[in-house]
Amino acid sequence: MASGVAVDPKCVEAFQALVKDRKYRGVCFSINDTMTNVDVDKTFEPMDGGQAAWEEFAKTLPENDCRYCVYDFEYEMQGIKKNRVIFLLWSPEYSKVKAKMIYASSQEGVVNSMEGIQRQLQATDEDEISYTYICNQLKAHTASY
Repeated sequence: MASGVAVDPKCVEAFQALVKDRKYRGVCFSINDTMTNVDVDKTFEPMDGGQAAWEEFAKTLPENDCRYCVYDFEYEMQGIKKNRVIFLLWSPEYSKVKAKMIYASSQEGVVNSMEGIQRQLQATDEDEISYTYICNQLKAHTASY
């Protein structure tokens, strides 16, 4: 990776458990204090999807620290329920500049280690992690008939 941060194999295992086994609804990853490794921060049990599940997940993101998140996002488009596995770089405005730089420069390596991500997003404030905003981002990049 360009930043020198390695991805722990447990991160890939947690991602695979989300995508293939549907063991989790979401997984958050953090870079350790020495800025050398990406580790699993939290996992979120599967629950009925939709807005309530997303809002519970979004509440857990720290106000002043960055995170990578993978989430099985459920939304509705033209009356049809859809799911997309999204990768979210949470980089809040009040997090440290060094952390923002490390997370941004390590993102590509993290994404490349996880095969099956359908959409990448970045958020810096609560408006950008609102259910409506994420839905609109996904709908803008989904084919309609």
